[in-house]
Amino acid sequence: MIKFFRKIRQKMLTENKFSKYLIYAIGEIILVVIGILIALYINNLNTEKQDSIALNGYLNNISENIKSDQINLKKITAFRDSSVIGSKYFMKMIEQESKEQYTTYFSKYFKFNPWLDESFQSNQSGFEALKNSGYLNKIQQTDLETELYKYYSLVQKIKDEEQSLNNFMEEMEYDMYKNNVVQKTKPIIRKLFRKIETEKDIAELHKILNYPAFVGSHSRNAGTSYMNELYEKLTVINHSLMNEIEKITKG
Repeated sequence: MIKFFRKIRQKMLTENKFSKYLIYAIGEIILVVIGILIALYINNLNTEKQDSIALNGYLNNISENIKSDQINLKKITAFRDSSVIGSKYFMKMIEQESKEQYTTYFSKYFKFNPWLDESFQSNQSGFEALKNSGYLNKIQQTDLETELYKYYSLVQKIKDEEQSLNNFMEEMEYDMYKNNVVQKTKPIIRKLFRKIETEKDIAELHKILNYPAFVGSHSRNAGTSYMNELYEKLTVINHSLMNEIEKITKG
């Protein structure tokens, strides 16, 4: 093809048809430019396709993380509900000094005691990978970007709140172990379940349960219903975020 165009040029120059040659040369330049533009266009399409595939991959990973988060949210919500109910029961129990309530508390509610280091575990690997990839700029100023930052900002807030709560409970638990409070409780509880406790045991148990760290832990835990409000808010954002991801990955 190149040889063909070269022959035409040579023929025109030989015949001294300069004006026709000039028109031909301009046409040839235009064809070359069009060819370059087409090549660039195809290359851009391929690049955009590869970028779209890569971005969808990151978003799909985030989607899987969020599904996992939702399962963990249900678990921690159920725990907090039971733990708060147990602590409220405890606060009423120590006022009434009922032996039957002691048995109910330790058999039904103590397994949700406030000293358990429970917290919401969020998988942020997908979001971190997206931020480090450079593809985050592909969704700038979109509803998806807004929902992503809204979601993970709330995840961090929940983490901070839970850390503060658990730190407090660790201090209370340490105080009880340091002062031999927990160790004194165990033999009396065993007697309660075997129904061989004495009045002296009940009096001692009442004294132990009124220990400041014991009461302080339950008092603080009884007021942590706000944590479930945060979990519920995160669940709502969770659904909105999933919808925004699907718009891009399945659109």
